[in-house]
Amino acid sequence: MKAKETTLQSTIYTGGSIFTADRDNLDVEAILVEGERIRATGALDHVKALSSSSNRTVDLGGAFLAPGFNDNHTHPPKFGESLFQIDASPRTVPTLQRLLDAFRASASSNGAAEWIIGRGYDDTRLDVHRHPTRDELDQVSAEQPILLVRTCGHLGVANSAALAAAGISGTTPDPQGGQIDRDQHGRATGLLRETALKLVQRVEPRPTRADIARYLTSAGNVFLSQGITSVADASITRLEQLSAYQDLARSCELPFRVYTMMLIDDMLDTLSSLGIQTGFGDEWVRIGPAKVFQDGSGGGRTAAMFDAYRDQPDNYGITYYSQDELNERFGRAHDAGFQLAAHAIGDRAITMILDAYEHALGDDIVTDHRARIEHCGMCTPAILERLKRIGVFAAPQPTFIHYLGDSYLENFSDVQLEHAYPLRSFQEYGIPYSLSSDVPVTPCASMINLHAAVTRRTQDGATMGDRQGISVEEALIAYTFGGAYGSREETLKGTLRPGALADIVVLSADPRTVDPDDIRKITVQQTILGGDVRYEA
Repeated sequence: MKAKETTLQSTIYTGGSIFTADRDNLDVEAILVEGERIRATGALDHVKALSSSSNRTVDLGGAFLAPGFNDNHTHPPKFGESLFQIDASPRTVPTLQRLLDAFRASASSNGAAEWIIGRGYDDTRLDVHRHPTRDELDQVSAEQPILLVRTCGHLGVANSAALAAAGISGTTPDPQGGQIDRDQHGRATGLLRETALKLVQRVEPRPTRADIARYLTSAGNVFLSQGITSVADASITRLEQLSAYQDLARSCELPFRVYTMMLIDDMLDTLSSLGIQTGFGDEWVRIGPAKVFQDGSGGGRTAAMFDAYRDQPDNYGITYYSQDELNERFGRAHDAGFQLAAHAIGDRAITMILDAYEHALGDDIVTDHRARIEHCGMCTPAILERLKRIGVFAAPQPTFIHYLGDSYLENFSDVQLEHAYPLRSFQEYGIPYSLSSDVPVTPCASMINLHAAVTRRTQDGATMGDRQGISVEEALIAYTFGGAYGSREETLKGTLRPGALADIVVLSADPRTVDPDDIRKITVQQTILGGDVRYEA
Protein backbone atom coordinates (compact mmCIF):
# COMPACT_ATOMS: atom_id res chain seq x y z
CA MET A 1 0.00 0.00 0.00
CA LYS A 2 1.25 3.48 -0.82
CA ALA A 3 -0.02 7.02 -1.05
CA LYS A 4 0.13 8.52 -4.51
CA GLU A 5 -0.79 11.78 -6.24
CA THR A 6 -1.53 12.03 -9.96
CA THR A 7 -3.27 15.03 -11.52
CA LEU A 8 -6.14 13.99 -13.79
CA GLN A 9 -7.11 16.55 -16.46
CA SER A 10 -9.89 14.66 -18.26
CA THR A 11 -10.59 11.02 -17.51
CA ILE A 12 -13.35 8.59 -18.43
CA TYR A 13 -13.99 5.71 -16.02
CA THR A 14 -15.82 2.69 -17.40
CA GLY A 15 -15.67 -1.10 -17.51
CA GLY A 16 -16.97 -1.78 -14.02
CA SER A 17 -19.91 -1.22 -11.69
CA ILE A 18 -20.38 2.55 -11.29
CA PHE A 19 -22.68 3.54 -8.42
CA THR A 20 -23.61 7.23 -8.28
CA ALA A 21 -25.57 7.31 -4.96
CA ASP A 22 -28.06 9.48 -6.86
CA ARG A 23 -31.44 7.79 -6.32
CA ASP A 24 -32.67 9.09 -9.68
CA ASN A 25 -29.82 7.41 -11.55
CA LEU A 26 -28.02 4.91 -9.33
CA ASP A 27 -26.00 2.94 -11.90
CA VAL A 28 -24.25 4.25 -15.02
CA GLU A 29 -21.89 2.84 -17.62
CA ALA A 30 -19.31 5.62 -17.46
CA ILE A 31 -18.35 8.90 -15.80
CA LEU A 32 -16.23 11.77 -17.07
CA VAL A 33 -13.98 13.63 -14.63
CA GLU A 34 -12.61 17.01 -15.67
CA GLY A 35 -10.34 18.73 -13.19
CA GLU A 36 -11.86 18.57 -9.72
CA ARG A 37 -15.43 17.84 -10.85
CA ILE A 38 -17.69 15.25 -12.40
CA ARG A 39 -18.48 16.51 -15.91
CA ALA A 40 -20.87 13.81 -17.09
CA THR A 41 -22.33 10.39 -16.30
CA GLY A 42 -24.33 7.90 -18.34
CA ALA A 43 -23.79 5.69 -21.35
CA LEU A 44 -20.21 5.45 -22.59
CA ASP A 45 -21.07 6.97 -25.98
CA HIS A 46 -22.73 9.94 -24.29
CA VAL A 47 -19.74 10.54 -22.02
CA LYS A 48 -17.26 10.21 -24.89
CA ALA A 49 -19.16 12.76 -26.93
CA LEU A 50 -18.69 15.33 -24.15
CA SER A 51 -15.00 14.66 -23.54
CA SER A 52 -12.01 16.28 -25.18
CA SER A 53 -9.75 14.49 -27.61
CA SER A 54 -6.96 14.54 -25.04
CA ASN A 55 -8.86 12.56 -22.41
CA ARG A 56 -7.71 9.22 -21.11
CA THR A 57 -9.92 6.23 -20.42
CA VAL A 58 -9.55 4.06 -17.33
CA ASP A 59 -10.88 0.51 -17.64
CA LEU A 60 -12.03 -0.50 -14.16
CA GLY A 61 -11.63 -4.17 -15.01
CA GLY A 62 -14.87 -5.07 -13.28
CA ALA A 63 -14.13 -3.10 -10.11
CA PHE A 64 -16.75 -1.05 -8.25
CA LEU A 65 -16.64 2.76 -8.34
CA ALA A 66 -18.66 5.02 -6.02
CA PRO A 67 -18.54 8.45 -4.40
CA GLY A 68 -15.83 8.72 -1.76
CA PHE A 69 -16.99 7.68 1.69
CA ASN A 70 -17.97 10.37 4.18
CA ASP A 71 -17.17 9.38 7.78
CA ASN A 72 -19.62 11.81 9.31
CA HIS A 73 -18.42 11.64 12.94
CA THR A 74 -14.71 11.39 13.71
CA HIS A 75 -12.00 12.99 15.85
CA PRO A 76 -9.05 13.48 13.46
CA PRO A 77 -6.68 15.34 15.84
CA LYS A 78 -7.16 12.73 18.57
CA PHE A 79 -6.99 9.90 16.05
CA GLY A 80 -3.77 11.20 14.54
CA GLU A 81 -2.29 11.75 17.99
CA SER A 82 -3.21 8.21 19.03
CA LEU A 83 -1.04 6.89 16.20
CA PHE A 84 1.95 8.28 18.12
CA GLN A 85 0.80 6.91 21.50
CA ILE A 86 0.70 3.43 23.01
CA ASP A 87 -1.82 1.22 21.22
CA ALA A 88 -3.75 -0.34 24.10
CA SER A 89 -6.45 -1.92 21.91
CA PRO A 90 -7.47 -5.55 22.52
CA ARG A 91 -6.08 -6.65 19.16
CA THR A 92 -2.61 -5.44 20.26
CA VAL A 93 -2.59 -6.06 24.02
CA PRO A 94 -5.33 -8.57 24.91
CA THR A 95 -4.06 -9.18 28.46
CA LEU A 96 -3.43 -6.87 31.40
CA GLN A 97 0.17 -8.06 31.65
CA ARG A 98 0.90 -7.26 28.01
CA LEU A 99 -0.76 -3.87 28.43
CA LEU A 100 1.46 -3.05 31.42
CA ASP A 101 4.51 -4.33 29.54
CA ALA A 102 3.75 -1.94 26.68
CA PHE A 103 3.65 0.97 29.10
CA ARG A 104 6.81 -0.26 30.82
CA ALA A 105 8.68 -0.29 27.50
CA SER A 106 7.60 3.29 26.86
CA ALA A 107 8.59 4.39 30.35
CA SER A 108 12.13 3.10 29.90
CA SER A 109 12.59 5.09 26.69
CA ASN A 110 11.08 8.38 27.90
CA GLY A 111 12.47 11.01 30.21
CA ALA A 112 11.45 10.95 33.86
CA ALA A 113 9.16 13.97 33.48
CA GLU A 114 7.46 12.87 30.25
CA TRP A 115 3.86 11.73 30.23
CA ILE A 116 3.09 8.20 29.08
CA ILE A 117 -0.27 8.01 27.32
CA GLY A 118 -2.05 5.07 25.76
CA ARG A 119 -5.46 4.63 24.26
CA GLY A 120 -7.85 1.89 23.25
CA TYR A 121 -8.18 -0.59 26.12
CA ASP A 122 -11.54 -2.28 26.56
CA ASP A 123 -12.15 -3.74 30.00
CA THR A 124 -14.76 -6.13 28.58
CA ARG A 125 -12.13 -7.70 26.30
CA LEU A 126 -9.14 -7.73 28.67
CA ASP A 127 -8.35 -11.15 30.15
CA VAL A 128 -9.11 -9.84 33.67
CA HIS A 129 -12.45 -8.40 32.48
CA ARG A 130 -12.03 -5.21 34.51
CA HIS A 131 -10.38 -1.79 34.40
CA PRO A 132 -6.70 -1.52 35.35
CA THR A 133 -5.95 0.44 38.54
CA ARG A 134 -3.69 3.30 39.55
CA ASP A 135 -1.61 0.88 41.63
CA GLU A 136 -0.96 -1.33 38.59
CA LEU A 137 0.08 1.71 36.56
CA ASP A 138 2.26 2.83 39.49
CA GLN A 139 4.16 -0.45 39.10
CA VAL A 140 5.15 0.78 35.64
CA SER A 141 6.35 4.13 37.00
CA ALA A 142 5.60 5.99 40.19
CA GLU A 143 7.29 9.19 38.96
CA GLN A 144 6.09 9.61 35.39
CA PRO A 145 2.45 10.62 34.87
CA ILE A 146 0.58 7.80 33.10
CA LEU A 147 -2.86 7.99 31.53
CA LEU A 148 -4.64 5.05 29.92
CA VAL A 149 -7.79 6.03 28.01
CA ARG A 150 -10.56 3.52 27.34
CA THR A 151 -11.52 2.86 23.71
CA CYS A 152 -14.67 4.99 24.06
CA GLY A 153 -12.68 8.04 25.19
CA HIS A 154 -15.13 8.62 28.05
CA LEU A 155 -13.23 6.77 30.78
CA GLY A 156 -9.58 6.50 31.68
CA VAL A 157 -7.18 5.28 34.34
CA ALA A 158 -4.47 7.52 35.79
CA ASN A 159 -1.52 6.60 37.97
CA SER A 160 -0.68 8.45 41.18
CA ALA A 161 1.63 10.93 39.46
CA ALA A 162 -1.04 11.89 36.92
CA LEU A 163 -3.69 12.21 39.64
CA ALA A 164 -1.35 14.44 41.64
CA ALA A 165 -0.63 16.60 38.58
CA ALA A 166 -4.39 17.15 38.23
CA GLY A 167 -4.82 17.83 41.94
CA ILE A 168 -7.05 14.80 42.45
CA SER A 169 -7.11 13.24 45.92
CA GLY A 170 -9.54 11.20 47.96
CA THR A 171 -11.31 14.38 49.04
CA THR A 172 -11.71 15.87 45.55
CA PRO A 173 -15.44 16.17 44.82
CA ASP A 174 -16.87 14.63 41.67
CA PRO A 175 -17.14 17.26 38.93
CA GLN A 176 -20.50 17.94 37.30
CA GLY A 177 -21.02 15.28 34.66
CA GLY A 178 -18.27 13.01 35.95
CA GLN A 179 -17.18 10.55 38.61
CA ILE A 180 -13.92 9.81 40.41
CA ASP A 181 -14.07 6.14 41.36
CA ARG A 182 -13.00 5.41 44.93
CA ASP A 183 -12.37 2.27 46.96
CA GLN A 184 -14.08 1.38 50.23
CA HIS A 185 -11.67 3.68 52.10
CA GLY A 186 -12.41 6.68 49.89
CA ARG A 187 -9.09 6.51 48.01
CA ALA A 188 -9.23 7.25 44.28
CA THR A 189 -8.72 4.02 42.32
CA GLY A 190 -7.45 5.88 39.27
CA LEU A 191 -10.59 5.24 37.21
CA LEU A 192 -12.09 8.51 35.98
CA ARG A 193 -15.43 8.76 34.22
CA GLU A 194 -16.55 11.50 31.80
CA THR A 195 -15.68 15.03 33.01
CA ALA A 196 -13.49 13.58 35.77
CA LEU A 197 -11.19 12.28 33.01
CA LYS A 198 -10.95 15.82 31.64
CA LEU A 199 -9.40 16.95 34.95
CA VAL A 200 -6.29 14.95 34.02
CA GLN A 201 -6.44 15.64 30.29
CA ARG A 202 -6.34 19.39 30.97
CA VAL A 203 -2.88 19.08 32.51
CA GLU A 204 -1.43 16.83 29.78
CA PRO A 205 1.13 18.44 27.46
CA ARG A 206 -0.91 20.39 24.89
CA PRO A 207 -0.17 19.74 21.20
CA THR A 208 1.08 22.72 19.23
CA ARG A 209 -0.42 23.90 15.95
CA ALA A 210 2.38 22.09 14.12
CA ASP A 211 1.74 18.92 16.15
CA ILE A 212 -1.95 19.03 15.23
CA ALA A 213 -1.11 19.43 11.54
CA ARG A 214 1.12 16.36 11.77
CA TYR A 215 -1.66 14.40 13.45
CA LEU A 216 -4.17 15.44 10.77
CA THR A 217 -1.82 14.32 8.02
CA SER A 218 -1.31 10.93 9.67
CA ALA A 219 -5.05 10.50 10.22
CA GLY A 220 -5.70 11.50 6.62
CA ASN A 221 -3.41 8.83 5.24
CA VAL A 222 -5.52 6.23 7.05
CA PHE A 223 -8.76 7.81 5.83
CA LEU A 224 -7.56 7.66 2.23
CA SER A 225 -6.59 4.00 2.59
CA GLN A 226 -10.22 3.32 3.59
CA GLY A 227 -11.74 5.26 0.68
CA ILE A 228 -12.77 8.12 2.98
CA THR A 229 -12.60 11.53 1.33
CA SER A 230 -14.70 13.60 3.76
CA VAL A 231 -15.17 13.57 7.53
CA ALA A 232 -16.90 15.55 10.22
CA ASP A 233 -14.63 16.53 13.12
CA ALA A 234 -16.94 16.15 16.10
CA SER A 235 -15.04 18.10 18.77
CA ILE A 236 -13.20 21.31 17.94
CA THR A 237 -12.13 22.83 21.26
CA ARG A 238 -9.23 25.13 20.28
CA LEU A 239 -8.58 27.73 17.61
CA GLU A 240 -5.26 25.97 16.96
CA GLN A 241 -7.19 23.01 15.59
CA LEU A 242 -9.00 25.18 13.05
CA SER A 243 -5.72 26.89 12.20
CA ALA A 244 -4.00 23.56 11.56
CA TYR A 245 -6.77 22.54 9.16
CA GLN A 246 -6.49 25.86 7.36
CA ASP A 247 -2.69 25.67 7.19
CA LEU A 248 -2.87 22.30 5.46
CA ALA A 249 -5.67 23.40 3.14
CA ARG A 250 -3.80 26.54 2.07
CA SER A 251 -0.71 24.51 1.23
CA CYS A 252 -2.85 21.89 -0.61
CA GLU A 253 -1.71 19.24 1.88
CA LEU A 254 -5.00 18.47 3.65
CA PRO A 255 -5.75 14.84 2.70
CA PHE A 256 -9.52 14.99 3.32
CA ARG A 257 -12.42 17.44 3.45
CA VAL A 258 -13.75 18.36 6.89
CA TYR A 259 -16.93 19.71 8.47
CA THR A 260 -16.10 20.99 11.95
CA MET A 261 -18.23 20.87 15.09
CA MET A 262 -17.49 23.47 17.78
CA LEU A 263 -18.00 22.62 21.44
CA ILE A 264 -20.25 25.36 22.80
CA ASP A 265 -18.47 25.89 26.12
CA ASP A 266 -15.06 26.13 24.45
CA MET A 267 -15.69 27.93 21.17
CA LEU A 268 -19.10 29.55 20.76
CA ASP A 269 -18.38 32.95 22.32
CA THR A 270 -15.08 33.33 20.47
CA LEU A 271 -16.48 32.45 17.05
CA SER A 272 -19.76 34.31 17.38
CA SER A 273 -17.92 37.47 18.48
CA LEU A 274 -16.20 37.37 15.08
CA GLY A 275 -19.46 36.83 13.21
CA ILE A 276 -18.50 33.27 12.28
CA GLN A 277 -21.38 30.80 11.97
CA THR A 278 -22.28 27.49 10.35
CA GLY A 279 -21.45 27.44 6.64
CA PHE A 280 -18.33 29.62 6.75
CA GLY A 281 -15.44 28.10 4.80
CA ASP A 282 -15.09 26.22 1.54
CA GLU A 283 -15.20 22.68 0.19
CA TRP A 284 -12.06 21.77 2.18
CA VAL A 285 -12.71 23.23 5.64
CA ARG A 286 -16.22 24.29 6.62
CA ILE A 287 -17.64 25.49 9.92
CA GLY A 288 -20.40 23.18 11.11
CA PRO A 289 -22.58 22.93 14.22
CA ALA A 290 -22.24 24.09 17.80
CA LYS A 291 -22.21 20.98 19.98
CA VAL A 292 -22.39 19.65 23.52
CA PHE A 293 -21.72 16.28 25.09
CA GLN A 294 -24.75 15.19 27.11
CA ASP A 295 -23.83 11.66 28.18
CA GLY A 296 -21.12 9.04 27.94
CA SER A 297 -20.74 5.67 26.25
CA GLY A 298 -22.79 2.50 26.10
CA GLY A 299 -19.76 0.25 26.39
CA GLY A 300 -18.51 2.19 29.42
CA ARG A 301 -21.98 2.19 31.03
CA THR A 302 -22.15 5.98 31.24
CA ALA A 303 -24.75 6.64 28.50
CA ALA A 304 -27.78 8.20 30.22
CA MET A 305 -30.68 5.73 30.29
CA PHE A 306 -34.23 5.72 31.65
CA ASP A 307 -33.77 2.07 32.72
CA ALA A 308 -30.75 0.82 34.65
CA TYR A 309 -27.88 -1.13 33.16
CA ARG A 310 -27.99 -4.90 33.27
CA ASP A 311 -26.72 -6.17 36.67
CA GLN A 312 -26.29 -2.57 37.95
CA PRO A 313 -29.72 -1.58 39.29
CA ASP A 314 -28.49 1.81 40.54
CA ASN A 315 -26.62 2.83 37.38
CA TYR A 316 -28.58 4.99 34.94
CA GLY A 317 -25.54 6.61 33.34
CA ILE A 318 -24.28 10.19 33.52
CA THR A 319 -25.63 13.46 32.15
CA TYR A 320 -23.42 16.50 31.63
CA TYR A 321 -26.01 19.29 31.84
CA SER A 322 -29.40 20.02 33.39
CA GLN A 323 -32.34 20.73 31.09
CA ASP A 324 -32.12 24.46 31.79
CA GLU A 325 -28.40 24.45 30.98
CA LEU A 326 -29.03 22.69 27.68
CA ASN A 327 -31.83 25.06 26.76
CA GLU A 328 -29.63 28.08 27.43
CA ARG A 329 -26.65 26.78 25.45
CA PHE A 330 -28.61 25.74 22.39
CA GLY A 331 -30.62 28.94 22.48
CA ARG A 332 -27.41 30.99 22.28
CA ALA A 333 -26.00 28.77 19.53
CA HIS A 334 -29.14 28.97 17.41
CA ASP A 335 -29.36 32.74 17.82
CA ALA A 336 -25.71 33.00 16.72
CA GLY A 337 -26.47 31.19 13.45
CA PHE A 338 -25.14 27.74 14.25
CA GLN A 339 -26.57 24.37 13.33
CA LEU A 340 -27.14 22.40 16.55
CA ALA A 341 -25.47 19.10 17.47
CA ALA A 342 -25.23 16.94 20.57
CA HIS A 343 -23.53 13.74 21.66
CA ALA A 344 -26.36 11.60 23.02
CA ILE A 345 -26.38 7.79 23.16
CA GLY A 346 -28.84 6.86 25.90
CA ASP A 347 -32.59 7.35 25.57
CA ARG A 348 -32.66 9.73 28.55
CA ALA A 349 -29.93 11.90 27.04
CA ILE A 350 -31.62 11.91 23.61
CA THR A 351 -34.92 12.96 25.18
CA MET A 352 -33.26 15.88 26.98
CA ILE A 353 -31.59 16.99 23.74
CA LEU A 354 -34.87 16.87 21.84
CA ASP A 355 -36.51 18.97 24.55
CA ALA A 356 -33.66 21.49 24.25
CA TYR A 357 -33.88 21.59 20.46
CA GLU A 358 -37.60 22.31 20.57
CA HIS A 359 -36.97 25.09 23.08
CA ALA A 360 -34.09 26.63 21.11
CA LEU A 361 -35.59 26.37 17.63
CA GLY A 362 -39.02 27.73 18.50
CA ASP A 363 -40.83 28.76 15.34
CA ASP A 364 -37.74 27.82 13.29
CA ILE A 365 -38.48 24.16 13.93
CA VAL A 366 -40.35 24.10 10.59
CA THR A 367 -37.25 25.28 8.69
CA ASP A 368 -34.51 23.08 7.23
CA HIS A 369 -32.37 23.43 10.36
CA ARG A 370 -30.88 19.89 10.28
CA ALA A 371 -30.11 19.83 13.98
CA ARG A 372 -28.03 16.71 14.58
CA ILE A 373 -27.79 14.05 17.25
CA GLU A 374 -24.42 12.35 17.22
CA HIS A 375 -24.66 8.58 17.86
CA CYS A 376 -28.43 8.71 18.51
CA GLY A 377 -28.01 5.25 19.99
CA MET A 378 -31.08 4.16 21.95
CA CYS A 379 -34.21 5.26 20.08
CA THR A 380 -37.59 4.04 21.28
CA PRO A 381 -40.62 4.48 19.00
CA ALA A 382 -41.54 7.63 20.93
CA ILE A 383 -38.07 9.06 20.27
CA LEU A 384 -38.24 8.10 16.60
CA GLU A 385 -41.53 9.97 16.26
CA ARG A 386 -39.96 13.09 17.78
CA LEU A 387 -36.82 12.85 15.64
CA LYS A 388 -39.05 12.82 12.57
CA ARG A 389 -41.36 15.60 13.74
CA ILE A 390 -38.54 17.95 14.80
CA GLY A 391 -36.49 17.23 11.68
CA VAL A 392 -33.35 15.88 13.36
CA PHE A 393 -30.44 14.31 11.49
CA ALA A 394 -29.00 11.14 13.12
CA ALA A 395 -25.30 10.25 13.01
CA PRO A 396 -24.92 6.60 14.18
CA GLN A 397 -21.85 4.34 14.01
CA PRO A 398 -22.33 0.78 12.67
CA THR A 399 -18.72 0.10 13.66
CA PHE A 400 -19.95 0.23 17.27
CA ILE A 401 -22.03 -2.86 16.51
CA HIS A 402 -18.97 -4.75 15.28
CA TYR A 403 -16.29 -3.59 17.71
CA LEU A 404 -18.39 -2.76 20.81
CA GLY A 405 -21.54 -4.81 20.26
CA ASP A 406 -20.47 -7.67 22.51
CA SER A 407 -20.14 -5.25 25.44
CA TYR A 408 -23.56 -3.80 24.58
CA LEU A 409 -24.99 -7.32 24.80
CA GLU A 410 -23.53 -7.53 28.32
CA ASN A 411 -24.60 -4.05 29.40
CA PHE A 412 -28.16 -3.68 28.12
CA SER A 413 -31.39 -5.65 28.35
CA ASP A 414 -32.91 -7.33 25.33
CA VAL A 415 -35.64 -4.69 25.26
CA GLN A 416 -33.10 -1.86 25.24
CA LEU A 417 -31.10 -3.54 22.47
CA GLU A 418 -34.17 -3.69 20.21
CA HIS A 419 -33.84 0.09 19.87
CA ALA A 420 -30.03 0.35 19.59
CA TYR A 421 -28.65 2.23 16.56
CA PRO A 422 -31.90 1.55 14.67
CA LEU A 423 -30.86 2.09 11.06
CA ARG A 424 -33.88 0.30 9.63
CA SER A 425 -36.19 2.40 11.79
CA PHE A 426 -34.46 5.59 10.64
CA GLN A 427 -35.14 4.44 7.08
CA GLU A 428 -38.78 3.59 7.76
CA TYR A 429 -39.52 6.81 9.63
CA GLY A 430 -37.81 8.95 6.99
CA ILE A 431 -35.19 10.24 9.43
CA PRO A 432 -32.05 11.32 7.53
CA TYR A 433 -28.89 9.58 8.73
CA SER A 434 -25.29 8.80 7.86
CA LEU A 435 -22.70 6.15 8.70
CA SER A 436 -19.55 6.91 10.67
CA SER A 437 -16.91 5.38 12.94
CA ASP A 438 -16.14 7.89 15.73
CA VAL A 439 -12.47 7.03 15.15
CA PRO A 440 -10.38 6.60 17.34
CA VAL A 441 -13.24 5.13 19.41
CA THR A 442 -13.50 2.40 16.77
CA PRO A 443 -11.37 2.00 13.64
CA CYS A 444 -12.50 3.87 10.51
CA ALA A 445 -12.71 0.53 8.70
CA SER A 446 -15.04 1.30 5.79
CA MET A 447 -15.90 -2.28 4.86
CA ILE A 448 -16.55 -3.20 8.50
CA ASN A 449 -18.88 -0.20 8.66
CA LEU A 450 -20.88 -1.40 5.66
CA HIS A 451 -20.83 -5.02 6.85
CA ALA A 452 -22.15 -4.12 10.31
CA ALA A 453 -24.86 -1.84 8.91
CA VAL A 454 -26.17 -4.73 6.82
CA THR A 455 -25.59 -7.79 9.02
CA ARG A 456 -25.61 -6.29 12.57
CA ARG A 457 -22.88 -8.80 13.41
CA THR A 458 -20.45 -8.28 16.34
CA GLN A 459 -16.81 -9.27 16.16
CA ASP A 460 -17.56 -12.36 18.26
CA GLY A 461 -20.25 -13.42 15.77
CA ALA A 462 -23.33 -12.47 17.78
CA THR A 463 -26.18 -10.46 16.28
CA MET A 464 -27.27 -7.14 17.78
CA GLY A 465 -30.76 -6.14 16.68
CA ASP A 466 -30.99 -8.02 13.38
CA ARG A 467 -34.30 -6.32 12.53
CA GLN A 468 -32.40 -3.05 12.24
CA GLY A 469 -30.16 -4.16 9.37
CA ILE A 470 -30.41 -2.24 6.10
CA SER A 471 -29.69 -3.14 2.49
CA VAL A 472 -26.23 -2.67 1.01
CA GLU A 473 -27.61 -0.02 -1.34
CA GLU A 474 -29.09 1.93 1.56
CA ALA A 475 -25.81 1.64 3.49
CA LEU A 476 -23.81 2.94 0.52
CA ILE A 477 -26.12 5.93 0.13
CA ALA A 478 -25.92 6.70 3.86
CA TYR A 479 -22.10 6.46 3.75
CA THR A 480 -21.86 8.90 0.83
CA PHE A 481 -24.89 11.13 0.23
CA GLY A 482 -26.02 10.81 3.87
CA GLY A 483 -22.84 12.34 5.24
CA ALA A 484 -22.97 15.19 2.73
CA TYR A 485 -26.60 15.87 3.68
CA GLY A 486 -25.63 16.02 7.36
CA SER A 487 -23.13 18.78 6.57
CA ARG A 488 -25.53 20.61 4.24
CA GLU A 489 -23.23 19.88 1.29
CA GLU A 490 -25.33 17.42 -0.71
CA THR A 491 -25.22 19.62 -3.83
CA LEU A 492 -21.41 19.66 -3.65
CA LYS A 493 -20.50 16.04 -2.90
CA GLY A 494 -21.86 12.67 -1.85
CA THR A 495 -23.04 11.67 -5.33
CA LEU A 496 -21.50 11.38 -8.79
CA ARG A 497 -23.90 13.87 -10.36
CA PRO A 498 -22.48 16.23 -13.00
CA GLY A 499 -20.99 19.24 -11.22
CA ALA A 500 -20.18 17.38 -8.01
CA LEU A 501 -16.67 17.15 -6.65
CA ALA A 502 -14.71 14.24 -8.12
CA ASP A 503 -14.27 12.44 -4.79
CA ILE A 504 -14.28 8.75 -5.66
CA VAL A 505 -13.51 5.33 -4.21
CA VAL A 506 -12.74 2.22 -6.27
CA LEU A 507 -13.36 -1.13 -4.54
CA SER A 508 -12.27 -4.62 -5.53
CA ALA A 509 -15.90 -5.81 -5.79
CA ASP A 510 -19.46 -4.52 -5.78
CA PRO A 511 -20.72 -4.87 -2.18
CA ARG A 512 -24.25 -5.37 -3.52
CA THR A 513 -23.37 -8.57 -5.36
CA VAL A 514 -21.27 -10.47 -2.80
CA ASP A 515 -22.52 -12.50 0.14
CA PRO A 516 -23.14 -10.03 2.99
CA ASP A 517 -20.59 -11.82 5.16
CA ASP A 518 -17.96 -11.19 2.49
CA ILE A 519 -18.42 -7.41 2.39
CA ARG A 520 -15.65 -6.96 4.95
CA LYS A 521 -13.25 -8.84 2.64
CA ILE A 522 -13.59 -6.21 -0.09
CA THR A 523 -10.55 -3.95 -0.42
CA VAL A 524 -10.06 -0.32 -1.39
CA GLN A 525 -8.16 -0.19 -4.67
CA GLN A 526 -8.01 3.56 -5.21
CA THR A 527 -9.13 6.81 -3.59
CA ILE A 528 -9.55 9.96 -5.68
CA LEU A 529 -9.91 13.37 -4.06
CA GLY A 530 -10.87 16.32 -6.23
CA GLY A 531 -9.83 14.43 -9.36
CA ASP A 532 -6.41 13.49 -7.96
CA VAL A 533 -5.48 9.90 -7.17
CA ARG A 534 -4.43 10.18 -3.53
CA TYR A 535 -4.26 6.49 -2.61
CA GLU A 536 -3.62 3.37 -4.64
CA ALA A 537 -3.30 -0.20 -3.40
